[in-house]
Amino acid sequence: MKACSKPTEKRERSVFSTIFISVLVILAVEVTLLIGSIAVSRVPQQLDRNAEDILAKQVENRSRYLEDFLVQAQNLGDMPNRINEKTEALLTSGQISKDTLGQSSASSEPLLEAIADDLVTQLRSSSVTGVFVVLNTCDLDARKTNGRLPGIYLRDLDPDAAASERNEDLMLSFAPAGIVKSMRISTDSCWQPALDYEELDDFVYQPFMTAYQDGGKLLMAQYGRWTTSPYVLPGDKREAIAYAQPLILPDGTVYGVVGVELLCSYLEEQLPLTELQNDGTGAYLLAVMTDEKPVGSIPLQPVTFSTQDHSLKSAQSIVMRNNGAAGTIVINKTKYFACAEPLTLYNRNAPFSDEHWLLLGMVPNSTLYKISNDMQSLLLVAVVLTLAVGLVCSYLVSRGLAHPIRQLSDEIAAIKDKRTEIPKLSRTGIRELDGFSTAITQLSQDILDTSTKFLRIMDMASIELGGYEMREDSDKVFVTDNFFSMLGMQDIDPNDVTREQFEMLMENLVLQNESFSLQDGGCVFTIPQKDGSERFVMLRITGEDEVQVGLVEDVTATTLERRRIEHERDYDVLTGLYNRRAFDARAKKLFRMPEKLGHAALLMMDMDNLKHINDTFGHDWGDRYINLAGQCFAQTLPQNTICARMSGDEFIVLFYGYDGRDEIRQVLNRLSEAMKERTALLPNGDTMRISISGGIAWYPENGRDLATLKKYADFAMYQVKHESKGEMGEFDIGAYNQEVYAAQLRREFLQMLRESSAGYHFQPIFSAHTGRVEAYEALMRVKMPLLSSPLTVMKLAREMDKLYEVERLTAFKAASTFVMMQNRGRLHRNTKLFLNSIASSSLTDEDVAEFKAQFAELLNNLVIEITEEEEIDREALERKRRALGDQGALALDDWGSGYSNSNSLLELSPDYIKVDINIICDIDTDADKQQLVKDIVEYAHGRGMKIVAEGIETEAELRKVIELGVDLLQGYFLAKPAASPSEIAPQALSVIRWMNR
Repeated sequence: MKACSKPTEKRERSVFSTIFISVLVILAVEVTLLIGSIAVSRVPQQLDRNAEDILAKQVENRSRYLEDFLVQAQNLGDMPNRINEKTEALLTSGQISKDTLGQSSASSEPLLEAIADDLVTQLRSSSVTGVFVVLNTCDLDARKTNGRLPGIYLRDLDPDAAASERNEDLMLSFAPAGIVKSMRISTDSCWQPALDYEELDDFVYQPFMTAYQDGGKLLMAQYGRWTTSPYVLPGDKREAIAYAQPLILPDGTVYGVVGVELLCSYLEEQLPLTELQNDGTGAYLLAVMTDEKPVGSIPLQPVTFSTQDHSLKSAQSIVMRNNGAAGTIVINKTKYFACAEPLTLYNRNAPFSDEHWLLLGMVPNSTLYKISNDMQSLLLVAVVLTLAVGLVCSYLVSRGLAHPIRQLSDEIAAIKDKRTEIPKLSRTGIRELDGFSTAITQLSQDILDTSTKFLRIMDMASIELGGYEMREDSDKVFVTDNFFSMLGMQDIDPNDVTREQFEMLMENLVLQNESFSLQDGGCVFTIPQKDGSERFVMLRITGEDEVQVGLVEDVTATTLERRRIEHERDYDVLTGLYNRRAFDARAKKLFRMPEKLGHAALLMMDMDNLKHINDTFGHDWGDRYINLAGQCFAQTLPQNTICARMSGDEFIVLFYGYDGRDEIRQVLNRLSEAMKERTALLPNGDTMRISISGGIAWYPENGRDLATLKKYADFAMYQVKHESKGEMGEFDIGAYNQEVYAAQLRREFLQMLRESSAGYHFQPIFSAHTGRVEAYEALMRVKMPLLSSPLTVMKLAREMDKLYEVERLTAFKAASTFVMMQNRGRLHRNTKLFLNSIASSSLTDEDVAEFKAQFAELLNNLVIEITEEEEIDREALERKRRALGDQGALALDDWGSGYSNSNSLLELSPDYIKVDINIICDIDTDADKQQLVKDIVEYAHGRGMKIVAEGIETEAELRKVIELGVDLLQGYFLAKPAASPSEIAPQALSVIRWMNR
């Protein structure tokens, strides 16, 4: 039972833990704010970025210096041109030959001796460690077997030192012996008379063969190239790189290379490490990139390293994971941050312009980011120390604040079982706590006084009351002396009841006794009495904090009274069946449970002879007749039905929980048989059996809600009453839709009359002689959801006796629309208005007077059309003539159809005769129709009447009617009816003019 359940328990915490947790939360917020401020300020990241920017700037500056240094080194000036001049002179004198030049030192020695001084001059004027010239005139790929090339390789190991006057600081690495003797320069330890091409071809082969294969078309300097990897001369240990360019005679003959050398040790002196990091952990890397558009990473070929870490120089290839001009390089499992700057050494269109030289400044990540890493470590230590100190302080503060509160709590707990004593609490020295303890003492005294007064009031009350109090902190339950006796437990002693015993007794109460819940939260138990009667006891339970209080009250009298009222509210007094309210409530509840509803049927019934009995024998006998029917329903219908009396003689039954219609039909058949067997004995001695007409609607076939089934069953019932009383008929959706459609048409028709919502279009009537507009015929247009045809309007008007309303609507609405359209310039002025009129209806004198007052200017141009669809009412015709007087005119519409044509013509004597469309149709090919029109034209013209040919739809019809002498023309071939009609069709106008030429 929900009312008897205990309130939800909240998790308890001690005062110390509450204070301690609160202080810890504050501490956590402070630390979070500290960490957040550091994170938001992004100081470590900014320090890292500054370090990267400084490195990038230093590399940029050093790259500009190195680029200038290398460009100056590769600038050979006019030395190649001087060598060419001396070569041409020697070739002219015959001292050397192109065919033998480069084949041996002897054949090349005149030229080498002539240019030796130029090489010394170039070496002295440039900051390079060497200069060389190598002679060759043939394809190097063909000389693989004879790999020694004559030439001179001259070195200065300390180019920055002052030059010696006798060239004592220079050395020859290779040169012919004769040249060594003539130059008087000492030889290097690795001296050789010629260059071994097979051992060292990088600085010779690439520039020479590129020019050789190209035919020497470019300038010599454009074929220049720096070696992309260091080399070592045979017998030497010093690594070097070289710049070489081919020697090309004016006729395109390539006869060697000339260039300069830079020892890697000297090149590294131009890249000082201390400017990267003071501790020397940084490195400069001169490298070549051959991929023009690298994506994600840059493959690099190292040329030389400037570093104190000799392990770096062992790297054969390096990949930089790039992010713009900076990236990461991993060498020997050490991560370096690198900044790269390009060196522009070649022209864009030079043969070796695809070799991109880069200068990279590299610093280990651990060194570059050391400041930010140290700062982060320091901040982490500060956060940890703050947390540690905060935790200690939080513990001490929480313990100090919680001690007096715990002391007060222990004293209160010690006296909680002494209900009759007033607690005396010690002072803590804290103002608020001492005030709180004083308030507890005073409150205990007030509660004791109030409890005593309340018990006295309960004993004096006229309604028996009882109650209990149960506390979470106590094992005892306080109950009043009469609590258990009111609940039928007379054997239970209310004194000294434990919590466990009380809960068990309350569980037994719920299990053993019927009960129902109240909307306001209470619960009413049915307590059997020894005398067989029942006692109703209401139990209300409330919980607040750790206290649960229950109150029991004897509600026997009010419960019995409420049951009586509910029975009168839900049941019909006369039959004992449900009334309308109770039926709707129970049926709606069922419709919310489709699985229980199953296949169902709703039966609406109406008693057939009740009015006759009431009128003949009085209402008392009518009530007996109704009661007899109610008894029959109650005794015959199965349990899975809901039956109710809806009103005077109407009953309703809901059959539910069936598998199909056939089962329900069997129940209905049994009900019909039972009603036939029940008869009522009337005061005159006659007997009358129960006769009921019923309608059945099926669930779910006809509808899925109660309101729809009621509507359909009621419709089926009234169909039975109108056709054959005393039977039960099933709902027919076709008949219902037909009735609904007809009813909707009638509603729309009445709405049209009420709101004057019909509109009017106008079809021009043209002169058969000129083609000008002579008149307009007003045609009704209705735009309702279902009602749209003027013929349907006339049909409903006759059925509902509303012909006069249609006549009046047409007269006023068509005339007002015609005048409005003329004022707007949509219709021609000085034209007549043909207004359709119902032959059997005419306006009253009051409406005629109103029409003349409202449309005085229109009267002379008004033509009233009398249709021949029905017989002419002479009285109505006479009223129309009087209404027109000398103004206006009459027209006989649809001549040739309807009732007696001749009689109508003679009786009406109209001003206009409109020949029916059925006669005009195909008149050009029908001689009989032509004769009819010819006769009526002759008859009309002889009496001053005009003939209107309506319904002209073809050019042939138009020609024929003009030929037959009609006066006016109307039809789709000339112009269609519209709210704002168009002018006459050009083709029709041409025919009229041609026929009247």
